Amino acid sequence: MKTTKRLMTLLLVMLACLSIGAQEAYIDETCPPQFPGGDAALINFLNANINYPPKAAQDRIEGKVIVQFMVKKTGKIDKVKVLRSVRKDLDDEAVRVIKMMPDFIPGKQNGEAVDMPYTIPVSFKLFEDMEPLTVSEGSDVSDDFQPPMFPGGEEALMMFLRVNVKYPPSAVKRNVQGTVVMQFVVDKTGKVTDIKVAKSVDKALDAEATRVCKLLPDFYPALENGEPVSVWFNLPITFKL
Repeated sequence: MKTTKRLMTLLLVMLACLSIGAQEAYIDETCPPQFPGGDAALINFLNANINYPPKAAQDRIEGKVIVQFMVKKTGKIDKVKVLRSVRKDLDDEAVRVIKMMPDFIPGKQNGEAVDMPYTIPVSFKLFEDMEPLTVSEGSDVSDDFQPPMFPGGEEALMMFLRVNVKYPPSAVKRNVQGTVVMQFVVDKTGKVTDIKVAKSVDKALDAEATRVCKLLPDFYPALENGEPVSVWFNLPITFKL
C-alpha cells in the first residue's frame, strides 16, 4: 500500500509539473512600444520641441497634459488624443509635439509586432526665475498668434544644436549633466537678441549654451494678426553624458 501511495503521489506531482509547463507555454509575453533611444531620449525630445504657448505663459498656467496614441505595428503613431486636459493651448501644443515624434519600436505580443496604445504625460512648468513669454511691446497676445519658427522647423533646430553644441571638457571631467534653458527675444525681423540663461545647470554648460544661441540664424518672426512682433523664446539645451 505504501508503495502504491508513493506512486500515486509521484504521479500527481508529475501531472502538476506538466500542467504548470503547459500554462507557461501559453503565457502572454507583452513588450510595450519604446521610443528610439529609450525614456531618456523621449524626455530630451520633449524638452527640445515643446514651446510654451505664449498666452499660457503670460497667464502663468502650468499643468500636465496626458496624451494617448496608438503605436502601430509598423512603429508609426496614430489616433493621438488628449486623455486629461489642462487648457486648450497647452493641449494643442502637447498634441503637436507628439505628432512630430519619430517612429517607435513597436510593441510585441509573443514575439509578434502588434498595434498597442501608449500614454505620455507632457508637463508644462514655468521656472521660478523665468519671465512669461509676452510680446515685448507689452500688449496682450491675441488668439491669432503664430510663434516664431527656426528656418526649417523644429527638426532643423535640433540638428543645429546637435552639430554646434560641444560638451565642455571641464563638465565632462566633473560628470555634470542637465538641461540649460535659454531665453532670448526673436525680434520683428527674426533676429535673436537679449540672450540670457533662464535656468542654470553649471557655469561651463551655461556658457556653452549661450555661445550656441549666439550662433543661431535669423528666425521667421512671430506673427500677431498677420503682423510681425517681437517675442520671448525659450530653448532647452540638454547636456547628457
